[in-house]
Amino acid sequence: MIGLIIATHGNSSVELIKGAEMFAGPLSQCRAWTLNPGDDIQKGEQMLEEYVDELDQEEGVLIMADLFGGTPSNLATKIALRRENVETVTGVNLPMIIQFVTERETQTLDELVESCIETAQDGIKCPTKIMKERR
Repeated sequence: MIGLIIATHGNSSVELIKGAEMFAGPLSQCRAWTLNPGDDIQKGEQMLEEYVDELDQEEGVLIMADLFGGTPSNLATKIALRRENVETVTGVNLPMIIQFVTERETQTLDELVESCIETAQDGIKCPTKIMKERR
């Protein structure tokens, strides 16, 4: 099973997991990694690396980060570039996580990266505009 790490500024990773569990039930092989003011970046990187080791069952690990170019994304990318079977995507959102959870046992890591990105992008809508256009 492909492992999942959600890496964010603040505790939004924890809350995203809780939200996904409302749809998919308890998430196995999943960890939240948070970066809060005053956290030691080197210790954070070490913890992220430990999460990858813990979750990698030889099918890979996907790290979903909140913001491209932010510290969680940069650390995740640094780790992914050094290791086989680790990928990083940014812009994490609930549709992306639910897509991951529902497809991670039937898709490869590379396929999951693509389908999660597509689902995340497709989930961005302006409901009021859509409803106004339908009038």
